[in-house]
Parts: sequence; C-alpha cells; structure tokens
Amino acid sequence: MTEKLYDKDSHLKEFTGTVLSCEKTGEKYAVALNQTAFFPEGGGQQSDRGYIGDAYISDVQIKNGEILHFADKPLSVGQAYDCKLDFDFRFRNMQNHSGEHIISGIIHRLYGFNNVGFHLGAEMTMDFDGELTRQQLDEIEDLANKAVYENLPVKAYYPTDEELKQLDYRSKLDLKENVRIVEIKGVDVCACCAPHVRATGEIGIIKILDFEKYKGGVRLIVKCGADALRDYREKYKSVLEISNLLSAKQPEVSLSVVKLNEQLSAEKAAAAALKKRLIAEKAAGFAPDAVLTAVETRSSSPVRIVRDNTYQTALRGLYPCGEGAGYAGGIMSAAADGLRVAEMILEELSHE
Repeated sequence: MTEKLYDKDSHLKEFTGTVLSCEKTGEKYAVALNQTAFFPEGGGQQSDRGYIGDAYISDVQIKNGEILHFADKPLSVGQAYDCKLDFDFRFRNMQNHSGEHIISGIIHRLYGFNNVGFHLGAEMTMDFDGELTRQQLDEIEDLANKAVYENLPVKAYYPTDEELKQLDYRSKLDLKENVRIVEIKGVDVCACCAPHVRATGEIGIIKILDFEKYKGGVRLIVKCGADALRDYREKYKSVLEISNLLSAKQPEVSLSVVKLNEQLSAEKAAAAALKKRLIAEKAAGFAPDAVLTAVETRSSSPVRIVRDNTYQTALRGLYPCGEGAGYAGGIMSAAADGLRVAEMILEELSHE
C-alpha cells in the first residue's frame, strides 16, 4: 500500500520513493511507489506531474486501489529514487480547487444549491442544481474574495466516525468511512481527497468569468490565482489595443465599438443603395427596353428578386452581375442579348 504524502503535506515538493513495481502499459510504464506526494486524478481534478529520477511522470491514476505513476521510461524495482513534483502546476490546481470550495460553500449557505459537477483541467467549471443571476454571482464573488482577504486557515483531516456523525458537510457521495474533510472555517466543510492551500490568502483572487444554464441549474466558469491573473493580463492587452485603435478611453471601448458598428451598418446600406442606382443607370444606357432586376444574394447565384420592372415583352434571361454590398444585378431584355449587356455593365463598374 502506497503512503499518501500529499494527505499530510500539500506543499511537499520533493521526496524519496522506492519502486514497488514497474510494468509496461502501452507506451508508458506504470510505476508503484512505497510512498508518494503525487496526487492521482480524482474528485474532478487532474493528477500531478513531475519526475521520478529522470523519468517524466505525465499522469497518475488509482487502479484497483493502487496508485500508479505513468512514466516515459522503465524504473528498477526495489530502487529508491529522488522524486520531484511540478509544484507550479500543483499550486495552480490547489488555488483553483480551494477557490471552488469557497464558491460552493457560499452558494450552499445562501441558496441551498448543491455542487453536482466539478472539473479542473485546462479550465475550471462547476455545476449547481439551481439557477443564479449575474447579480447574485457578483455578490457570491465579492464574498468569496472577502474570504481570501481574511486569509482563513484551510484544514484537511480524517475525523473519527463519531466526529463525522456530528459534522454538517457537503459531499456528492454517501461516504461512510475514511472520509477526508477539508474545512474552511465559517465558509465551507466538504469531503474531498485533493490537496489544498494552507490558507485562503494563497488563492490570490477568485473570478467568475461566465455562466450558463445547464441541466436545470447553472454552470460556472471560474479562474483563481495565477490563472485569474493571466486571464486579466491577456484581456487588458486586448482592451488596450482596442482603445488605441479607436482612440477611446479604456472604460469606453465597448461603447465606441457599438458606435462604430452602427456607423458601418449605415455605410453598408448607403453603399448598397448607390450600387443599385448605378447599375440601373448603366443598364438604361444600353437599350431602350433593357430591364434591370435587382437580386438579393448570399452567393454567386441569385436568392430572390427584390425589385422587378419587367416590360410586357419576351425575356431572354437573367444573369448575375457581380456581388456588392449584398446585391447582384440582372438584365432581362428582348432587344439585346442579356449576357452581353451584363458583361458590359460589369466592365463599366470595374472602372468605377
């Protein structure tokens, strides 16, 4: 049985582990150690990564109760190796997961909703069994960051059976024994197997980026700590670039974009009207009975006729006359070849 060092110290970065077994599995080698600080994937959180000796560990899983480290090269059974976690990656996961506990605890306390889904990979999502508005989420976000500012201790422990019976804690499963509790006093008490920060101040910041209705409830997209900082930095750069391009103050870029879009729409409509008028004038100069039909189009083929000045004469044909501002022109004529007239109009327009 592998000793779980991550249960005792979530900030342990290096340790020595002895290889109990090593078996080739596909292109990887499944390695079991006598003790490990590598957290295996579980509870919605991705596993740790790092090195055992010079073998890179890309994934850690629990298989039939055994913690297996998937290495890129074989390791010798019975040999002790220096092991090192990618602690930046571990700390990023802890920041996000502890932030999730804070948000979930606040939502449960304020609205009674349960966290029914959690995923921490490249991004973090959490699902609740009730709907929330943006205004409510802003309040939740404020309270969550207040908990961060207070730098509350985060306690992870295994209560006795009697202690567990007295605890009011959140859990997605009906657990009966070996229940590990993560407690943030006054904010949340939850069954959880994952490593967490030592105090809420280590989280840095909690930001609810977006939300959507999901299975009768709501799904939140959240970033915490370094992830939230990177997200802010990237978005600030975008706002700064837009601000410079529009010569607008940063807080006013949204309004400036709306005004620019309205201006472009008006100019497109004016351009379309001028193009229709120009085609009509060009067509009138080729034959007395030449008829223009303006055709709305989304491709090189007409979609529908939107104006038709058809004479009471035989028609030879309707031909696309190029696209501009969403319209194509068509010539129908009894006195002249429609295709020739259309080609001549296009030639004239190409010089405009």
